[in-house]
Amino acid sequence: MSVLLLSACKSTETTPAGAPASSSASATADRTRECTTATDSFRKLIADLLMAGAGAEDDKEHTAARKALTDYASTARGEAAKVTDPALRAGVEQLAAAAEKLSKAADPTNLDNPDMKKAAGEIEKVCADALTPSAPPGTPTVRLGAAGSPCELPVSFDLVALWKPKAVDVAQLGELASLYRNGPFEAVCEVDPKPAGELGMMRVFTSKTAAGSPRASLEAFVAGDSLEARKAGNYEVKKIKYTELTLGGQPAAEVTWEPYNKALDHASKYSAFALNTARGAVVVKISPFGADEHVNLLPAYELAKKSLTVNS
Repeated sequence: MSVLLLSACKSTETTPAGAPASSSASATADRTRECTTATDSFRKLIADLLMAGAGAEDDKEHTAARKALTDYASTARGEAAKVTDPALRAGVEQLAAAAEKLSKAADPTNLDNPDMKKAAGEIEKVCADALTPSAPPGTPTVRLGAAGSPCELPVSFDLVALWKPKAVDVAQLGELASLYRNGPFEAVCEVDPKPAGELGMMRVFTSKTAAGSPRASLEAFVAGDSLEARKAGNYEVKKIKYTELTLGGQPAAEVTWEPYNKALDHASKYSAFALNTARGAVVVKISPFGADEHVNLLPAYELAKKSLTVNS
């Protein structure tokens, strides 16, 4: 369901003022608009189900999930009636039917429901071209980390075109702060790949107290991943693999691991690298939405490794 969860869509070319749009351009614009409407509605449903608590057994959460599903089914059927693309219309109708069916299931928060996934897959195939952004030829990469960049860091590296960075102040996050801490590390920057058509996040973490080798930093980082879920017995980490390497002329290490959240029945795959600098230890991590998206984030991760330099 990767395309359906995107928050940005491919922009369409505009015609010069006063020039009539061609029929093909008009059809493309209509298809993009219809795909955007369909995917935005589905994204809202997923957000509502997550808020209700996927895998939760509380009656209150189930009631909220059932309402979100029935509301979506009603809205989606109304949208389907306006869709001009027969394949997209069929996909939206299937998704509406699947949502209504899930609303009557024992666990209406099940995000891995096969009917929902199948219907979403049909829409994904129809809308893949319309909703996959691409950078125009010549779009420059962004150098992240140097003075004046969106995040000033102990290291600098290049970003894939369209990836959008922003600084993070954990102290301002309130109850969400724990999501941006791993062991002795805190996130100071996050880079959103959704404008480039990918799902997940790249985050840069730093620690002034971390000591020891880059591998030791990564071991502490992985051990600090999702502590609350671990304490509740809902979180497992599998297939941890460490590798020693050199980045920016400095000793470094990287790790890949596969987390599994039992409560959400959700698996992913993360990669991170670490190195020490005069301003403390640094960890750069990619965390895709799901395990299948890991390969899509790797080019940006490898670019960061290849282009990394340590700031003075």
